[in-house]
Amino acid sequence: MNKEILLKFIAKAHRNTYAATKEIKLKYQCKTPILPEHKDYDFIDGDWRYHDSYAGISWAPGREVVFFKNKPVWSMSYQGQTINALSKEFIDEIFEFLKKALRKFTNEIPFRGLHGFEECDFKYSFTFKGDYSYFIGKESILYKGKVVFFQDVMATLIR
Repeated sequence: MNKEILLKFIAKAHRNTYAATKEIKLKYQCKTPILPEHKDYDFIDGDWRYHDSYAGISWAPGREVVFFKNKPVWSMSYQGQTINALSKEFIDEIFEFLKKALRKFTNEIPFRGLHGFEECDFKYSFTFKGDYSYFIGKESILYKGKVVFFQDVMATLIR
């Protein structure tokens, strides 16, 4: 598996799915999810395909899988939650900020957002150990210095 080509495709898929602007992501959101009560995105570019599927809102585990010529080659799972006792309006604000953060990534690390991204009173953090072939990471959003959302992330090549 060519690292640069894989990372370039992951970046392109992420720019067009969950975190993308509404107009763009609607093109790739599946009308019928694979599993009941899930939201799915499917992005295809030549021999490459990316599929993201998650369930829930404030506690929303999911998984992304990249396929090359219909064979799974890379996967990333994520699960986490917002801190309890938050209003729906504030949770919506958190996830709007998360989407902005997820659009801020480098092509070398296109998995999640750019560590340290800040806007207004929100700050995004993503740290991980490993590399694209296998890593374990932690994502969090702080509001006025306090954690309001966190997520565990892990990814691996598939052999």
